Amino acid sequence: MRWSARLTGAPWRVAPPPDDPVALPGPRDPLGSAGSACPEQQSGQERLLDLHELYDLRDVLGRLPAPVAVTYGGRHRLGYANDAYREIFGSCPPGLTAEEAMPELAGLGILPLLDQVLRSGRARSVKARTIPDPTPGGRPRCFNVSCVPLHSNERVGTREGQSPPAIGVLIFAAEVTDQVAAAGRLLAAAQRQREGGETLQRSLLPQKLEQPADLRVAATYQPGGAEAAVGGDWYDVISLRGGRTALVIGDVMGRGLRAAAVMGQLRTAVRAYARLDLPPHQVMGLLDGLAMEIDANQIATCVYAVYDPAAGTLTYASAGHLPLMLRCPDGTVLQGEQQNGPPLGTGDGSHLSHSLRLLPGTTGVLYTDGLVERRDQDIDFGLGQLAHTLAGAIGTPDVVCARLLRAMGVTADHDDDVAVLAFQLPAPVAVPAHEPVPVPETRPSTCEVDSVHQEV
Repeated sequence: MRWSARLTGAPWRVAPPPDDPVALPGPRDPLGSAGSACPEQQSGQERLLDLHELYDLRDVLGRLPAPVAVTYGGRHRLGYANDAYREIFGSCPPGLTAEEAMPELAGLGILPLLDQVLRSGRARSVKARTIPDPTPGGRPRCFNVSCVPLHSNERVGTREGQSPPAIGVLIFAAEVTDQVAAAGRLLAAAQRQREGGETLQRSLLPQKLEQPADLRVAATYQPGGAEAAVGGDWYDVISLRGGRTALVIGDVMGRGLRAAAVMGQLRTAVRAYARLDLPPHQVMGLLDGLAMEIDANQIATCVYAVYDPAAGTLTYASAGHLPLMLRCPDGTVLQGEQQNGPPLGTGDGSHLSHSLRLLPGTTGVLYTDGLVERRDQDIDFGLGQLAHTLAGAIGTPDVVCARLLRAMGVTADHDDDVAVLAFQLPAPVAVPAHEPVPVPETRPSTCEVDSVHQEV
């Protein structure tokens, strides 16, 4: 039994009309009479024809609307240039070298390419090469140029399976002036949109951080490179009653103006919720519900921390954010509690508050994932590198922020937004030797984590 298959929607092959000839007349039948058909035609089989029997090569190249030229020999002498080539670049005397007959090739950077093609026997191409228009007032013209080797038909001295050496080069140019201009306009429009988004995001960030009397703070924001759309990173410092200070950092997933707009709404909401004097985990619960109302398809990570100078504690809650890092006065670097709540916008709301007791001289860092995350590295490697850098980062919070960016390789071409918020407790003031030394309050020798976990 014979089987056949047919793709859905594919038409069946249709037999040629009955008046179509079975084969074209060949050299054996110069008159083309039906009575003198060759044996292949009489048996119903078509004879394979050489294209030279139908068209002349010069006639084919001459009909092409794109400029075409053919060179030969080691000095690339011009052998042929079609009408389209002459209309664009002017007269091209044959027999002269390409450098003499076609000076436009030097402007396009094609002359070195001809040597490579002739020597290697492989085609080479260049894209969007620009030359000035010779006509007065004309705009520059752009071309994609392909150089294809022409091989000899003689195989004398050529090994079996080896191509004969190239004896010439066919130059084919396609004008892409309009395409390049359109791409330039799109690039300029994208750049304007990016600059507008970056301006919007910077306007939503605090223009000047509040500086509490008992806490020094600094922050920095580094937008992504030219090819990266604006992100949703943000930070804030909020003064609360009782001399306390709220430190906030967050990151809205996604890019573009939408992410920046969501970031602005969340930052405004954090400032409002902070005035209610709620524990950090309750603030996270309120932000979670608000994030779902703003955009159910957009999630964000956040850390909300409150420093109380009277108790010397930092109480914080995290919504899927990276852990905060602390550098103790003895140089030890500690990470915050890894037990994070879910990101904002998921509707879970099971966030926890954690409490840390800090010593004078402690430096803390809050940051977004752009500082430590790389596409070709595990994020744990970035966290380890950040901890190592923070251990040696000595100085004011401004100096710490700058050093972290530099050590983590964040430059103007970075592929992601980066926000860093550094805070520092003032170091204890040294007491002169002639004055009595007061008995210090009992405190742990390093930063200590209290086992205080509050759940919604």
